Amino acid sequence: MKKVFLWGTVILGMFGILMTSTTNANAATWHKGVPTILKHSYWQGKGTSEFWSFNNEGVHYYRGYTEYISGHPMYKVSKKSYTIRTVGKKNAYYYVTATKINHNKFRFFYPYSSTDQMIDYTYLYRM
Repeated sequence: MKKVFLWGTVILGMFGILMTSTTNANAATWHKGVPTILKHSYWQGKGTSEFWSFNNEGVHYYRGYTEYISGHPMYKVSKKSYTIRTVGKKNAYYYVTATKINHNKFRFFYPYSSTDQMIDYTYLYRM
């Protein structure tokens, strides 16, 4: 009888400790690279000849024969939105926000810097 009581107390104590422990998951932390869902494909803007591609080296923007690259990407997640921060010209930060609509479509708010608050958006489709 003592063993049953002792084991019951130990199990309830462990259960109580597990239930009261806190996790340190923080949605406001910056993760290195870009979200996996955006990698390994090209994205085209709706009704334009602009293309985007994402990898852990940076965000690539293609317009005609010109390619613009910003490096050192980091991102954070908030529900269905991904905010990606990259470093561009003169070490300025550029932010893009991609909101997932479905696996092949994102609403994409694109480059504005910390000094230029002009925001534009388009829909990106996976090619």
